[in-house]
Amino acid sequence: MKGSIDYVLVYKMNRASRDLDSYVIGMRSVLASRGIEVRSVTEPFDSSPMGRFMENLYVMVGQLDNENKRDTVVDNMRRLAQQGYWQHKAIRGYRMVKVSNSEGQPRPSMQPNEEAEKITDLLMRFNQGDITEAALIRYAASKGIKNRKGKHLSQETLHKMLIRPEYAGYVHDWFTDYELVDGKHEGLITKDAYWRNQHIIKSKNKEYLIGIKHSVNSEIYPLRRFILCVNCNLPMTGSAPCDSPRYFCGRKTCRGVGSVMTKTFHAEFEQYLKTIGPAPETVKKMKDNLSKQAVEQLGVINKEIAEFRDKLNENADIRASAIKQFISGKISEEEKKEVVDSLDSEKLDLKQSLDLLEQEQTLSESSIEYALSFMRNVAKQWSDANLELKQKYQNLIFPRGFVYDIKQHNFISLDISPLYRYISVEDDPFKASNSICIIRLCLR
Repeated sequence: MKGSIDYVLVYKMNRASRDLDSYVIGMRSVLASRGIEVRSVTEPFDSSPMGRFMENLYVMVGQLDNENKRDTVVDNMRRLAQQGYWQHKAIRGYRMVKVSNSEGQPRPSMQPNEEAEKITDLLMRFNQGDITEAALIRYAASKGIKNRKGKHLSQETLHKMLIRPEYAGYVHDWFTDYELVDGKHEGLITKDAYWRNQHIIKSKNKEYLIGIKHSVNSEIYPLRRFILCVNCNLPMTGSAPCDSPRYFCGRKTCRGVGSVMTKTFHAEFEQYLKTIGPAPETVKKMKDNLSKQAVEQLGVINKEIAEFRDKLNENADIRASAIKQFISGKISEEEKKEVVDSLDSEKLDLKQSLDLLEQEQTLSESSIEYALSFMRNVAKQWSDANLELKQKYQNLIFPRGFVYDIKQHNFISLDISPLYRYISVEDDPFKASNSICIIRLCLR
């Protein structure tokens, strides 16, 4: 009842409120409308103008203290995040643990739990590039990875797992300004595997369409679209029926041609490569040509790298500006998130392009010597090379591919580069042609 209470007593004004606006609007004005005043036990003031000033001052001192503490806490959390410590709830596949820093003080981090192996298997299954997220949900269920209710994971949940950099050992949150920081926790997958997953998610190219038989670039099929069908003289494809990878021609007119298992064909191809070597006069010319092209291309690459680094710096500046505007209240959480997500996507594309250029930048004398070594030992170098180098090497030796008779296991009508010759022509039914085509090597 109005008039039954004269005062509300608080020990200190910072106990009444630590925000002047909320105190004046949400507390003092409400109490004043009922004839009630606020008084502090330890801080004297009255209803005079000076008293009101002191009342507001005490609240503002509490607000200042609170904001200073908040900034201190945020700074400490930023510092811990930049050092790689995880300060949130453990993500799936991990449990929270305390680890000691260099001074022996406990700090929060994560440690793989009993489900970690399943999560690794799930992420690496997607890494193969031949499965959709919808199919991956079913794969997860078959491995016992379900939600808390025992049902299939939602596509949103699965997608978040695929894009979480924490699974690659990173810390990535508001405290790091969403920059990737090497975490103290053990990654469930390698960083290379993580970036490949991001590339698969973002890519719209044919190599990531559903089904491995549609994959243009696959470690399983390095000779796909390189081997020519003996019947139609068109490129053969690859597929893995019953988990048995093989090459074949899928055209209706070539149904009787048959197929050959990749392991069988690769062994035959390596054996055939042993009969090929560089022409003696080619090695010196090749080295001179590679060195010249390297100098020319590295000049272009260095310029492109500088441009991409400028773009990354510009991206970081815009991102930092958006976060500052959010902290100062100039933009909403939703607006900030939209800007940051767009910039992160752009940054991922820029970083991938920059990484590729920096890899090309590493071309050196040793790289050239490696290329010459390949010319002298074709079979071994092709066998040991990664997918990209395999394809470059085979296209260098056989610029137009070659015809392969699956039933007879024969290489037919080979058009070999003029840079090479057959070493054991007496044991091989094919002779090197005197090709007059000019080959321009592209180191990129």
